[in-house]
Amino acid sequence: MRYFGGSTLIISLVVVIIIVGLGFLSFSDIDIPLFNWLERGIFNIISPVLNIFTGFCDLVSNYWRGITNVNDLIEENQELKKELSELKLKQEMTNYLVNQNERLRGLLSFKEFVPYDTLGARVIGYSTSHWKKSIIINRGEKDGLELRMPVLSYDGILVGRINHLAANSAQVLLISDSEFVVGGIVQRSDSRAVGIVKREVDPPRNIMENIPWNNKSPEGDILKGDIIVSSGLSNSYPKGLPIGTVVEVEEDNYGLSQKAVIDIFLDTKTLEEVLVITNF
Repeated sequence: MRYFGGSTLIISLVVVIIIVGLGFLSFSDIDIPLFNWLERGIFNIISPVLNIFTGFCDLVSNYWRGITNVNDLIEENQELKKELSELKLKQEMTNYLVNQNERLRGLLSFKEFVPYDTLGARVIGYSTSHWKKSIIINRGEKDGLELRMPVLSYDGILVGRINHLAANSAQVLLISDSEFVVGGIVQRSDSRAVGIVKREVDPPRNIMENIPWNNKSPEGDILKGDIIVSSGLSNSYPKGLPIGTVVEVEEDNYGLSQKAVIDIFLDTKTLEEVLVITNF
């Protein structure tokens, strides 16, 4: 075993005495210059070490506080994103309900002026076939619907006719389908040209064909921009239902008649509610 030498012991005792003395003097009013000088010297030696240690502790504390703040910011960010998503969803639902309310008001307003019995229905499906243009509505035989009943949109344009029935639903053949045919007439009072509105497959477009020439009208009995409505010449559809606008007029049947290209009013993208005429 190794023992401390006498000089080491003496130095240790002196250091202890000095430290004790300095501590005593710090808590007393005794003023001894030598001890004051020693106290300042020791303070000058220790203070840089204390400053470094304190700075290191502050650095560690700030770093840890920064990590904690980052976690808090991440949680707050996620919470804000969630609230923003909820607000967007609520806004979209509000816009949907506002638009639906406007459509239903239009539907009710139009229904008041229709001189027929009508039944409101909601569109619940669309045809996925490229060739078949149809929709499914949530009314059927139990609601009194029958085949070939005319179907209108909320703003009164001709949508199509019922061609398949189930107990609680029905399929509506749209005016944009190649099997749909309806008599059309120019709405302009000084024309009254009539023809057959149908869908051509190649090229795919709606037309009104078999329009006779009118020699009494030098400008033509049907013009670009004319509104075409249902003629009512058959027992299938009421007279005056809007169909579309003439975008082009051309000769047909080797010049014996005319044919008009029609831009139909029906837009299935915005079609959500319809009216079925039940007593025509």
